Amino acid sequence: MCFPVIRMITMKIPLRLLVIGGVAAGTKGAAKARRDNPEMEIVIITDEPYISYAGCGLAYFVGGIVDKREKLFARSPEEFKAKQNITVLTRHHAGRINTYDRTVKVNDLSSGKVIDMPYDRLLIATGASVSIPPVEGVDLRGVFTLHTISDADSIRAFLAEHAVRHACIIGGGYIGAEMAENFAGLGINATVFEQAGHIMPQLFDPDISSPVREHMEAKGVRIFTGAIVERILGDAGGTVRAVVASGAEYECGILILATGVKPNVRLAREACIILGPTGAIRVDRRMETSVRGIYAAGDCAESIHLVSGKPCWFPLGSTANKQGRVAGANIAGGNKAFHGVLGTSVVKVFDLTAGRTGLNERESREAGFNPLSVMVTTPVRAGYYPGGGNITLKLTADRGSQKLLGAQAYGDSTVDKVIDTMAAALMGRLSVSDMTNVDIAYSPPYSMALGTVIVAASVLEEKL
Repeated sequence: MCFPVIRMITMKIPLRLLVIGGVAAGTKGAAKARRDNPEMEIVIITDEPYISYAGCGLAYFVGGIVDKREKLFARSPEEFKAKQNITVLTRHHAGRINTYDRTVKVNDLSSGKVIDMPYDRLLIATGASVSIPPVEGVDLRGVFTLHTISDADSIRAFLAEHAVRHACIIGGGYIGAEMAENFAGLGINATVFEQAGHIMPQLFDPDISSPVREHMEAKGVRIFTGAIVERILGDAGGTVRAVVASGAEYECGILILATGVKPNVRLAREACIILGPTGAIRVDRRMETSVRGIYAAGDCAESIHLVSGKPCWFPLGSTANKQGRVAGANIAGGNKAFHGVLGTSVVKVFDLTAGRTGLNERESREAGFNPLSVMVTTPVRAGYYPGGGNITLKLTADRGSQKLLGAQAYGDSTVDKVIDTMAAALMGRLSVSDMTNVDIAYSPPYSMALGTVIVAASVLEEKL
């Protein structure tokens, strides 16, 4: 007896990637996953009305240096759909992750509709949020944070409607310094209040931040360190008019809270995804969390410091993009690794540039090292060649192992070149002795015959 042959036709269902967050890491991860897996279904949800924008450029948009807000956007939701077949849902809030059913409860903020969105792979890129200090008056009109496009729009609108003469900034980090410069460019007197003993305390040692402070003050910025803001005063209409700090009152027409950020980890914590000691989401080198199939990248995710080998958290756009790229590749089936960070960063403060990489002295001691540092100041060009300024470079090494630990510098606009050189040296685990012979470019218009890095390394080697 013969039976007919029945051929079973099976259809391969594409994996579904759901991305929560649409600024740096989220969009980078989605784009990389699409390049590596053209068949994957990809959806990005974000509770913001905008995606894929340059958050690091917001201060310069407020100050008018970036003249059009459109320049801050890399790609619109429509472009993501047309060019990469990635669906972007703005104004959609992720309320809860169900790791058992592999769904995310999402609230459409426009319609109020709540839906359960399924996923095969999930990328958490929820970023960070501004830490609001518990100070009376933070809810007054004219008090702003600067973290999103909407924040920048609100600040510009307020400045257009009010004749502001005096701006106050709580926090003396990068955002505080950048806003002080941009307020000055708008003809607004700026006053910075920093609770620590020196500005940029999480970034630089006092001997590096002190010259930066002096430069800011020479440009007309008032800076108070060791200053505790006690309350913010408003006028009869509920608009900020003054700040009370350390018992004194300071006139204030607009106030910026530049008091740092913290990782947005509520979704992960409530889903029982393990957090690291920094408070950010713990991930492995593939950017995968403690729950299989769920990845995290950007300001919500933890990193490993390449010098100390310990968990660390640096909310930087450069790190977010690199982590997002690695996460996207692995979500698509790859085997890429994100090895860690050095905390490399740079900031422009009026005519001065300051940067760092690796560990400063405080961080070195906290990591268990016995730091020894040297500081050298050199011209950035040959002495006989006209123009150019100086760079002061501080190198830090461990006394016992003579291991290079970190670098900090301030000076003209070429500081980033020196810091990038030192970042590569730390990444490659070069010794202090190696740095005395590093083969860097030389030409009178660009450097001395022995560049700043070589001079500093030579002094440090002798001291060791």
